[in-house]
Amino acid sequence: MTLQELQIALAEINHLVASFQTSAALEKYYAENIVMIEGDGTITAGKENCRQGRKVFFDEMLVEFRESKLIGQDIAVSADKNYDFVVISNWYNDFTVKVDDRLIDTKSNQISIGYWKDGLVVRESYNYPVVSVV
Repeated sequence: MTLQELQIALAEINHLVASFQTSAALEKYYAENIVMIEGDGTITAGKENCRQGRKVFFDEMLVEFRESKLIGQDIAVSADKNYDFVVISNWYNDFTVKVDDRLIDTKSNQISIGYWKDGLVVRESYNYPVVSVV
């Protein structure tokens, strides 16, 4: 994958995420052996497990989605030969989720770090404020 091809792929991913179509992005641009690391440290390995995690979030937890907006994005050629590129994205998110019987409004930035290999995301971490429900 060239830098230009990556930029085209990122433009589509960014559009899909901003228009609430993250499942389409997952299917097209994420490797079968994807590893996702959530802000609380939870690790999900494998595309099927990631699909299930997204399904729970969108079908059971998400009450209202108001906005997801890309603030900035940087691309670097990876120094680690296990990856081709590293993409750092800063998103602003505004939504309401239900955890147990509590509604939680979230307006925050999320920094995502995606590691690309052979045209697909193979590892991605999400850094965002974690809300503790006690």
